[in-house]
Amino acid sequence: MCLPSVITHVAILLGAPTISNTLKKSSRFMRGSQFGGILFRMNEKITRKVGEAHAFAQVLETTYAANESVMKELLGDLSKTISKTAAQQKTALQAICDEAGTVSLLLPKSEKTAVKITSMGELYVGDQWSDSAEVLEWMSFFVGGAIVHWQLVSGAGAAMGHTSLTRVADAGVVYYEGLMNQLKEYSVAVGTDRAQ
Repeated sequence: MCLPSVITHVAILLGAPTISNTLKKSSRFMRGSQFGGILFRMNEKITRKVGEAHAFAQVLETTYAANESVMKELLGDLSKTISKTAAQQKTALQAICDEAGTVSLLLPKSEKTAVKITSMGELYVGDQWSDSAEVLEWMSFFVGGAIVHWQLVSGAGAAMGHTSLTRVADAGVVYYEGLMNQLKEYSVAVGTDRAQ
């Protein structure tokens, strides 16, 4: 019996979830790493999406540090949690990829994506980082992109039956949706102010 068949047979006996044929084709099995009773390793495509979500946390953290006053203005009380939350998100994603044996793919993808996102922000905002309306517009693009990337990771985690990845990604989605709601509220205030 091959390793995947043995794993499926043992999983059934233990009452653990089994791996679908589609998942078997898209993920490689890994000895020693165990999530929810299933042995596997994330494939390259999933790891790259995790790297992109990691990059959004990195860019949020560095953008906040470089533009603290305008970010506080835009995000209000939520700005107090940015550094801590972004650091926790990066740590959690890296730990999951480290456990899965894919951290060597995660970090280069994250770095490359962070450069791309940062360049887009610099291109959009230019030298107007003190203009709350310009930063607001950029942050709406940024946070919308973050939500979608974290949703992709959540979907991948759910498809793999990887509860830790799904949980971390779902929390990321909720966090970035909270930021978007704050940006939407602030945009109404900016629009009202500019109409007067």
